[in-house]
Amino acid sequence: MSEAGKGTKKTRTRNRIYHISYLAMAVVFLAMIICAAVKNRGQSPADLLSEGNVAFETGWQMADGSEADMDHLHKMPSVEPYQEQSVENTLPADLGEGKSLCFRSKNIIYRVYVGGELRYEPNMPESKVYNRSLGTRWSYVPLYAADAGAVVEIRFQTVYGNARACIDHLTLGSAAGEITGTFTGKTVAFATCLLLLFAGLLLMIADIPANMQKDKNHELLYLGLFAISIALWCLAETNLLQFYTDDSRMLQTLSCCSLMMIPIPLVLYLDAAFGFRKKWVMKGICTLSVVEFFLCVVLHFASILDFHETLTLTHVLLAISAILMLYTIVKNAFTVRESNVRNIYKAIRTVGLVSICFATGIDIVRYYRAHNSDSAMFVRIGLLLFILCYGSASLERMVNAVKLGMQAEFVSQLAYRDGLTGVGNRTAFQERLEELEGKKKDFPGIAIMMFDVNDLKYVNDHLGHQQGDDLIVGSADIIKSALEAGEGSCFRIGGDEFAGVLVGDMVEERCEKVLALFGDAMETYNAMPKQRLRISIAGGYAVYDHEQEDEMLMDVYQQADVRMYENKKQIKSKQVKPDEFYRGRQA
Repeated sequence: MSEAGKGTKKTRTRNRIYHISYLAMAVVFLAMIICAAVKNRGQSPADLLSEGNVAFETGWQMADGSEADMDHLHKMPSVEPYQEQSVENTLPADLGEGKSLCFRSKNIIYRVYVGGELRYEPNMPESKVYNRSLGTRWSYVPLYAADAGAVVEIRFQTVYGNARACIDHLTLGSAAGEITGTFTGKTVAFATCLLLLFAGLLLMIADIPANMQKDKNHELLYLGLFAISIALWCLAETNLLQFYTDDSRMLQTLSCCSLMMIPIPLVLYLDAAFGFRKKWVMKGICTLSVVEFFLCVVLHFASILDFHETLTLTHVLLAISAILMLYTIVKNAFTVRESNVRNIYKAIRTVGLVSICFATGIDIVRYYRAHNSDSAMFVRIGLLLFILCYGSASLERMVNAVKLGMQAEFVSQLAYRDGLTGVGNRTAFQERLEELEGKKKDFPGIAIMMFDVNDLKYVNDHLGHQQGDDLIVGSADIIKSALEAGEGSCFRIGGDEFAGVLVGDMVEERCEKVLALFGDAMETYNAMPKQRLRISIAGGYAVYDHEQEDEMLMDVYQQADVRMYENKKQIKSKQVKPDEFYRGRQA
């Protein structure tokens, strides 16, 4: 085995030891943390703050003395939308100081009275953007020791006839404890929403470099938009954003509108990732989603139906999109793939699909078993896994596509670029002339310039081919810079021959400018002290004449070549011969 091979094997063995050692460290570290957490587990800050809080959900009565169904106020016979009703209860005699009446309300407008006096009225900003209700809102009404035994009354109006209206989670105790408990209970939900939002932003950012190629595929962008729409809806549904802003009406609008933003990126992602054979399916759902959104906006601002009342339309579109997603993914999962890489994609996406299906099943069971505190907790986790799995598979595929695109671009550059100078080669020049030939009459002017580097054979024979290459590179830089200044393109079409193409207005004036610039550049180069090489370039140009219908661009090319050789003769007649010039420089 060679020394290099032995060294590589030794490095791998050493790294393997480090990997095993670090794994052992991680296991010991986690074991210590878990043991300490289990052994010394005590009351959390939320438990300490809420210690002494008591439920206050029973004993509520309507104004007529009948029992109030606080969980389903909208189902009570005496309750009609926008008609003020009231429920009341008696505060305990041992109320004490520092207590609050804590509760959650949904789809009602309300005020709280204690002992007949207005104690609490929620902030209700007015705007055409908002829905008619306050949405879902947590409230904390301050109570005092003097309120012991007093009657607490909640005067309310339901807003919608067919939507759930309730006052639930009623407790008496520390508002800080209830707020901390609410945050603690929804930590997983809130963190999942933030992860969804972060994953969506990450996918959208990753889409930018992934699409710096000709064949663009924005599946990362669409999946990112889908994740962000889901994340915004989930964040609004956690009801924790109310603790950052008191505008619960705005949060309800956010919840309704973010749902309407879900179908289009979802369908576009499915089409980009898997492709629909029947394109009308994708177009149909996207069109319906756009129509539904603007219809809901018009109905909302016309005060006919607000966003909450048109949720049924949104739910129908979401159901259609979900069915389409399930069908597309399942169909793709059973498609036979020949590539092992694609089989990896299939496995990753299958994990994502199983995650969301399994999570949905768990939450359905939880819902029917009356786990109403957070009926979509596992769905959010399933969605996060789904988006991460599908996003990672899409990202990997896009990275491979970018690699292939870069390889294709590299091969294309090899085919059309001169390896020594980096300018276009003869093939690129010929294709450029063929391209312009078909539409030469559409341009104000077309000019072709020809350049020939003098003394190349002498330099190669007497100074070596490395010096000859340096002469070509230096000449190419001068010619290319001059042509770019004249808004032309440069090509190396032979060993010492270069060509330029100028298209557009005032091509003749631009050609003269190019000749002047590269002439000045040659003088500057040759005047540099201790310069071993002399750059001498002959140049000439010809312009396409629109009045000569039979003239071809190849004829223009030949005219430019003739004029270049005429200039070459003039230069050689005045210039010191190369053997005399280099005689004293070869030492």
